[in-house]
Amino acid sequence: MRAALFCIFTYLDTKTLLRTAEVCRDWKFVARHPAVWTRVLLENARISSKFLGTLSQWCTQTHSLILQNLKPRQRGKKESKDDYVKSTRGCLEEGLEALLKATGSNLLILKISHCPNLLTDRSLWLASCYCRALQAVTYRSATDPVGQEVIWALGAGCRDIISLQVAPLHPCQQPARFSNRCLQTIGRCWPHLRALGVGGAGCGIQGLASLARNCMRLQVLELDHVSEINQEVAAEVCREGLKGLEMLVLTSTPVTPKALLHFNSVCRNLKSIVVQIGIEDYFEDPNSPEARKLFDEMVNKLQALKKRPGFSKILHVKADSLC
Repeated sequence: MRAALFCIFTYLDTKTLLRTAEVCRDWKFVARHPAVWTRVLLENARISSKFLGTLSQWCTQTHSLILQNLKPRQRGKKESKDDYVKSTRGCLEEGLEALLKATGSNLLILKISHCPNLLTDRSLWLASCYCRALQAVTYRSATDPVGQEVIWALGAGCRDIISLQVAPLHPCQQPARFSNRCLQTIGRCWPHLRALGVGGAGCGIQGLASLARNCMRLQVLELDHVSEINQEVAAEVCREGLKGLEMLVLTSTPVTPKALLHFNSVCRNLKSIVVQIGIEDYFEDPNSPEARKLFDEMVNKLQALKKRPGFSKILHVKADSLC
């Protein structure tokens, strides 16, 4: 019977595995065996550090760990907002450390996203200590974007990363923390990167050019909430590299038609260019009629590129609703 349960339980999600352990002794034995905990997904839930510590007992064979949209404990009635923020800051990191220590070199994929204040970029430092075989890392936070020191530590401990998604979430409480120095460090640490997502106002032409120069094997690049990409920026970045780029994603990043033309002419392997923009990415007062008119004109110019040879199948423009 247990052999049959193993075949079934391998396909169960994390929440279901936790529930099946309550059915009977045989189910509990299988549901808590490390062989069925190869993939762990915790999302949209309130959890404690103690819970993560308990989970670590069964995660010695885990190769994928995803933590997203986790919520802190509820604020006490007599607890001030400042005290609440202080007490919940990094409150899951002790349990996460136990979990990462248990997974060790088996962990290949780590994703931490939308866990504000609960998990800081110290989480990546912990990963660099215990999970040196990581190949894909995602860390996205609006409260604690990753800094240059942590990137350096992660690069020293995890040399095999080929996919890195570390763009700060918007709006970010520390917008200057992710800077050109971060981009330069990424390029030095992982010259074999295949996929990268970065962003924020701190990303400039100097950092992007350095990144392109060092990461010659980059196939997918996503820029999130970066300052305008014009023809000058595109020319400088492409001069340094991106010759093997296959997909370019510009999220809430203003871009000019000439810049896209340049990318398409230089990056011969481009199969997809995705532009996702809103009027607020261009104008401080997005509600004014003039701003709406100018934005519509910009979007129409970008859409017009699809009529050019080579653009019809690869360019995808996603803009907020036009008037």
